[in-house]
Amino acid sequence: MEKEYQAVLLVGGLGTRLRPITESVPKPMVEVEGKPFLEYKIESLKKYGIKKFILCVGYLGHLVEEYFGDGKRFGVDIAYSYERDELLGTAGAVKNAENLVSGDFIVSNGDTFLDIDFQEMINFHEQHGFPFTMSVAEANHPKTQELVEINGNKILRFHKRNTVDHENHLKAVRQPFVNGGAYIFSRKIFDYIPAGQKFSMEQDVFPKIIDSFRGFLHRGYILDIADENDWREFKKDVRERLILPSMYGRQKIIRARAPVRITFGGGGTDLPPYDKNFGGICVSATINKYVYSTLKLREDKKIKIKSDIINIYGGFETYEQSFDKIDNIEFYENDSLKIIKAVLMEMKPEQGFDLYVRSDIPPQSGLGASASLCVSVIGILNYLRKKNRLTKHDIAETAYKIETEIMKIKGGRQDQYASVFGGINLYEFNGGSNIKVNPIDMSKDSILELEKHLLVVSSGRRIKSSGEVRRDVEEEEKLRELHDIKDIAIEVEFNLRRENLKKFGRLILDGWEKKKRFSPEATNTYIDALIEEALSYGAIGGKLMGAGGGGHILVYCEADKEHKIREMLAQRGAKAVDFSFDFDGLRIWELEE
Repeated sequence: MEKEYQAVLLVGGLGTRLRPITESVPKPMVEVEGKPFLEYKIESLKKYGIKKFILCVGYLGHLVEEYFGDGKRFGVDIAYSYERDELLGTAGAVKNAENLVSGDFIVSNGDTFLDIDFQEMINFHEQHGFPFTMSVAEANHPKTQELVEINGNKILRFHKRNTVDHENHLKAVRQPFVNGGAYIFSRKIFDYIPAGQKFSMEQDVFPKIIDSFRGFLHRGYILDIADENDWREFKKDVRERLILPSMYGRQKIIRARAPVRITFGGGGTDLPPYDKNFGGICVSATINKYVYSTLKLREDKKIKIKSDIINIYGGFETYEQSFDKIDNIEFYENDSLKIIKAVLMEMKPEQGFDLYVRSDIPPQSGLGASASLCVSVIGILNYLRKKNRLTKHDIAETAYKIETEIMKIKGGRQDQYASVFGGINLYEFNGGSNIKVNPIDMSKDSILELEKHLLVVSSGRRIKSSGEVRRDVEEEEKLRELHDIKDIAIEVEFNLRRENLKKFGRLILDGWEKKKRFSPEATNTYIDALIEEALSYGAIGGKLMGAGGGGHILVYCEADKEHKIREMLAQRGAKAVDFSFDFDGLRIWELEE
């Protein structure tokens, strides 16, 4: 930034909608968590290199000057422009400060908080070659807000609320925009404002200069402080460290975890077109192996991603990338961070942050780790949202969309829904997003018994991840096999609910045999040998989980033979994973560092 820009802040309003709070202090001086609102405004500009301020004060302006003084204790320079006799309106206040302004300058409404990148806005202003720039943001209450119509960066017209023009514009556009309340003007703006008169920027000046205006699109935080509800919202955001976290010394940290799942039956019936035509049934459970995400907010728009991916040998492979802003994210060939970046581009977070992701389970393990990765990162970004937050179903559907449409991983929706909802469930798939989650009610004793009898054993990484092999399910034989797989899943659920665990164990093996007939490439000689030896050592049932070709094997053991089977499988290179069931699903929490 070559020029040194001044910021003119309009802080002279009466704040009548906040009476009686504003009877003794001006609106910008109302305290939020021990600091006046205006201090947050000044800090938000300061972090982008703006250090010279002109405060246009009027009502109780002396209180502003008493608190901020010359600005030195805040690391800035502050001058004051007083409206002595009467309030002059937004344009009149700027005209009143003309003798303090040199060169192009920033103007910002004193009752609007934008977490806007002013350096980027200045660069935009200097590059487009027009004298006036307006920040433009997506409308969050379009029916009650005055709207700005833009084409590219050209501002076409303004639409006043409660007019036919406003109503027609709302019908014509998918995403309406509003004036963000921050501008960059050249000194030419003073030619359009008479001295000593009450004059409005929005009503009197902007219509005259519209052909010389360009709009800078701001997609970050914006809140117009109008009434007590807005103040409460701003206070909440400050407490949650969404606003200038460095002002508090302690860093806000958000964490998420999403569990992986083990499958008991029905895999393949959740894929289209079977799910829509016949209804799919899957039974699965989540376990206490997770994909963890940790997010630390930044005060700039930069995004830094770091991921530690565990491999089949128990070590970690670390990958890191950084981007100046969300729009600069790019995919690379064999990109190990592609899923995370795909989630970021889908969720479009407004803040900058450092994101760290790690998993307890290696990828391509047959336990749905990629779905859990999607769910974990979606969940933590959804937690940041102030509006349009996703429901649990929405999170699962978004994860499914990312895996199937962006990552091109064929599969059903079982993994995503299991990771979001957690627990032991029967899932009904009726085509598209028509999914029903049915918890399987079991006593605590039976759950403990099930954990004791089950082994989850790694047979090595899958050769490829292609989801359940999608066959021409209209073929009569394949249809019959899928119907059989679904029937076994229904029996699995029935026997779990009745707590008939031996029958459950035998059904696992029956389901595996039917899956091999449906998809012979799901297995290989090593996997078949492991399951056969487990059965010879006292296992009742066994199956490979996931898409096949490798990954984790589920074994149900006879009472008190688990340790022998576990030892035997380990000697053959198949190491068991210690686990217990997870009943939380996606969890998100926060702390301070």
